[in-house]
Amino acid sequence: MLIILLIVLLGIGGYQWITNDSDSSSDPPASEDQGKPDDESDGKDGPDDDATDDEPVENDAFKIESPRPNQVVGNEFLFKGKARVFEAVFQYELKDGDQVLEEDFIITSEGAPAWGTFEKTISVPADVTGPLVLKIFVESAKDGSEVHVLEIPLKTD
Repeated sequence: MLIILLIVLLGIGGYQWITNDSDSSSDPPASEDQGKPDDESDGKDGPDDDATDDEPVENDAFKIESPRPNQVVGNEFLFKGKARVFEAVFQYELKDGDQVLEEDFIITSEGAPAWGTFEKTISVPADVTGPLVLKIFVESAKDGSEVHVLEIPLKTD
C-alpha cells in the first residue's frame, strides 16, 4: 500500500513539474496576492522619471499602447492597452491638477494571470486647457489602497 501511495505522489509531482517547466512564456506568472504591494513599497511602480515619449508605459499590471506620455489630446482620446489584473478589473482617473474630471473602472477581456486587452474612448471637457494626468491603478482587495499605479501626463490642444 505504501508503494502505491509513493508512486501516486511521485506521479503528481512529476506532472506538476512538467507542466510548470513547459510554460516558457516571457511574462512572469501573477502571484496569488496580485494587486498587493510589498511592505516596503508604496504600491507605485510607474515608468522611470527619465522615460521618453517613445518608451513603453508599463509596469507589472499594465502595458499601455495609447495615450503616450505628453501626447496632445483633443476633445477625446483613445485609452488602449493590456492589463494583468485580478478579476479583469482596474480603475482610472483623468485629472486636471487635483480635480478629477472623470473616474471609472474598466473590464478587460481576461483576468490574471492572462493579459487582457481593453479599449475605451475618454472625453475631455471643452473648458479644460491645462495639462492632464491619466492615472491608472488597481484597488487592493485587501485594504482598498491603490496599487500598480501608473500616471501618464497629457497635454491639451
